[in-house]
Amino acid sequence: MEENASVHSRQESHAYRRFALAISVALVLCFAGVFMGMAIRNNALIGEVLLGRARALFQQIVLARSWNSRYGGVYVLKGPGVESNPWLVDPDLAAADGRSLTKRNPAAMTREISEMAKGAGDPRFHITSLKPINPGNVADDFEREALESFEEGKAEAWSTIEEGGQATFRYMAPLKTEESCLQCHASQGYKVGDVRGGISVSFPVGDIEAKRRGNAIAIALLGFLVCALMITVIFVFFRDLRRKLDAARAELREAAIRDGLTGLYNRRFALGRYEEEFAKAKRTGTPLSLAIVDADDFKKVNDQLGHLTGDAVLRGLASTLREGLRPYDVAGRYGGEEFILLLPGASTDEAQELVALEAAE
Repeated sequence: MEENASVHSRQESHAYRRFALAISVALVLCFAGVFMGMAIRNNALIGEVLLGRARALFQQIVLARSWNSRYGGVYVLKGPGVESNPWLVDPDLAAADGRSLTKRNPAAMTREISEMAKGAGDPRFHITSLKPINPGNVADDFEREALESFEEGKAEAWSTIEEGGQATFRYMAPLKTEESCLQCHASQGYKVGDVRGGISVSFPVGDIEAKRRGNAIAIALLGFLVCALMITVIFVFFRDLRRKLDAARAELREAAIRDGLTGLYNRRFALGRYEEEFAKAKRTGTPLSLAIVDADDFKKVNDQLGHLTGDAVLRGLASTLREGLRPYDVAGRYGGEEFILLLPGASTDEAQELVALEAAE
């Protein structure tokens, strides 16, 4: 019986661990999905912010170019550092007061604005084309791929790349040929509505990328801590639950084999032990004694002093029997005021002596 109980306990322990592990894995996967979604959403939000900034910068430069193009270019005073645009036909103009003016078309204006914005952290603009008139407008690899995609109908292109040892956000959108553009680009075969090139916008995002990585690490650590805490709570919960269940089962087992009034073993358990000890004694040849103890005139106690007093007498008698027995002896309530004593290894004389001593007490 003890071996079967031990096997059952081990099997039950394995079942508890498997169940706790299954719940932990399921919850970890759920929380991992939640935190991964948070990380993905965080990256997406940062990407949307960068893309929104790039689009806004592109629109600003496009508006400035449209203003310039509406007036067919603007003239500026020539002076130190202000040279004529060699890619325009007759770019210079003499003012009435004798000063010399030179024309700045949209492309030249875009290039000069980009030069002015070359400070640290400032956005850069680059007007480019697959067929540039100005060699300075030759497309780099990112711009070339973007321009080719515009030819296929794509509306914009963007990417984060490493430039000069720092992360840079690159954005580009196409420039469509308008009527005012033909004065410079008609000779290249462009028609109104054609994609004649594009403007790329670049700005450093090293700080933002560092924050993005920091957020990702923070989310990963938070997820790890939450999962670790959750697993700990689950295993502690199941450990405490099993302890409580074991204690409850132990109480139920005791209640099933104990007499509620005296605390001795009940009749069923005592007779079961008798059968076990009898078989053992028969197998090994060792003596076994069985004694029935009865409380004389117990009915008078109940009738004259009441059942509460009678119960107290039975509890006292049970206590006396329990104290006088050896550790491996069995004392049980056989019924009413009768008690059964099972004395393994005791001869008839030893049993009579033990019962006599208990009766004397």
